[in-house]
Amino acid sequence: MPISAPECTSGIPGRQGASVFGQGNLLEEDPMKKLGTVVVAVVALAFAASCAKKATPAECKSACQKQIDLEKAANPQPPAEDPVAKVEADFQKKLQDLQTVQAQAVQAIDAELQEKLKDEKADKDAINKEFAEKKNAKVQEFAPQFQALNQQKADAVKAAQDAKAKAEADAKAAAEKALQACADKCVKDRTTKAKTDCQLKAAKIDDFKKCK
Repeated sequence: MPISAPECTSGIPGRQGASVFGQGNLLEEDPMKKLGTVVVAVVALAFAASCAKKATPAECKSACQKQIDLEKAANPQPPAEDPVAKVEADFQKKLQDLQTVQAQAVQAIDAELQEKLKDEKADKDAINKEFAEKKNAKVQEFAPQFQALNQQKADAVKAAQDAKAKAEADAKAAAEKALQACADKCVKDRTTKAKTDCQLKAAKIDDFKKCK
């Protein structure tokens, strides 16, 4: 027949109704009786501890989450750089650089135009028309470069968004795994409800660690 563990009662296993410290003056008892009394006392304390109400898995998980939150508060970290924002900033600079080169090319045509217009005998309408066409042609010359740059930016932003989403998903999965491992250990260690209640009330990580 299987042997079952003793139930958690107000008594002591094997010594129901007996006082933890025995009766009478211990000094008057024989050594074996004194030893027996001490053993009973130790067993009683251990038995009482084992009978303390244990934290539920949910309470353990809440306590573990509290620990994580308190540790983050005690050791704040700067926010991670947003890879999407970085890509957009990089391409914004590339766009500005290309626009500067385009503007300088158009300015060179304007400078040439001004020199042509200094000639009082020149047909200014014809010259203005000629150089307007030159400037328009120069602007169109840069169009493929702007188009290619915008496509590169779109591709880079999409890749950064995908990488960001994956990193966030991986971090979330790792955090959930660590939280569950902590909760499982809490249950396995038979952590008492009194301890998790204390931990959940902690305002700082140092207070949390003091809970017994």
